[in-house]
Amino acid sequence: MQSERQPLVAIVMATYNRSNILGYAIQSVLASTVQDWELIIVGDCCTDDTAEVVAAFGDARIRFVNLETNYGEQTGPNNLGVSLARGTYLAFLNHDDLWLPDHLQSSIDVLERSGADLVFAQGLGIGLSGHHIDGALTDALSPYCPWMNVPATLWVMRRELALQIGPWQPSWELRCWPSQAWLHRAYRAGRPMLALPRIGAILIQSGRRSNAYLDRQHSEHAFWWEHMQNPVNVLQAVATLCGKLSRERYISPVQCALLAMKALLRRIFYSLGLWPPQPIYWLKYWRRGTFLRELRRRRGLKEMPRR
Repeated sequence: MQSERQPLVAIVMATYNRSNILGYAIQSVLASTVQDWELIIVGDCCTDDTAEVVAAFGDARIRFVNLETNYGEQTGPNNLGVSLARGTYLAFLNHDDLWLPDHLQSSIDVLERSGADLVFAQGLGIGLSGHHIDGALTDALSPYCPWMNVPATLWVMRRELALQIGPWQPSWELRCWPSQAWLHRAYRAGRPMLALPRIGAILIQSGRRSNAYLDRQHSEHAFWWEHMQNPVNVLQAVATLCGKLSRERYISPVQCALLAMKALLRRIFYSLGLWPPQPIYWLKYWRRGTFLRELRRRRGLKEMPRR
């Protein structure tokens, strides 16, 4: 039976037929240094054993809701999850990502000290040919800028912000990730949002992998979760990789030039009133909804009917 007491944090997790990795994301929540939370897992009409995987945890703080009709992307499940949330704070965790244990606490501490409405950490993106940092590349608390790329896994916000800005916009109406379009709306509304200069999550994004859903890929999640069993090991691994990435950025003239050029182009695009500010989205996904169709194809999912 659901408790009537308001939890400190409501965590929303959208999922679809990835029961073999879902448990790793849930365990990363259970390992958090903040334990006053509710976890709302919304299935996009899951047809595998997702319900059984969630139930096996036997934790009253975890709730699973499965949509009767497949929405086709995370916007619908995330919006439902937000409508069910009761926490003072709200966070999202993508089902293919892993939080570090101090992610919630460090973010909430900054929210309470700064008065900001939303704080986002940095994420260590695990790539097949190399790793990268998502979020703001900063060494101090910095304001959000509309040309940043900040996955929802890294956000922690005051729940009233989500209610005031409104629901996520469907992907078939956009040329980019719906999470980034939502952040831009919050930015245009003048809401204070801050970048936190510390790694908060390990990102193993299905959108960067071919046939992640079709092949039910899970080896990377198993590898990183094993490392996370020893906090010292995972912190050392993250620090080593971040240090390597930083050295590569500063040592390689070509990489420095490319990063600077990308940042400049994003600012130019935004100054011209173009959203999203990344040129690649306009060149490749100029027609609304193309982004979603390409993402589903890359993941090994069937194409959605045109809306």
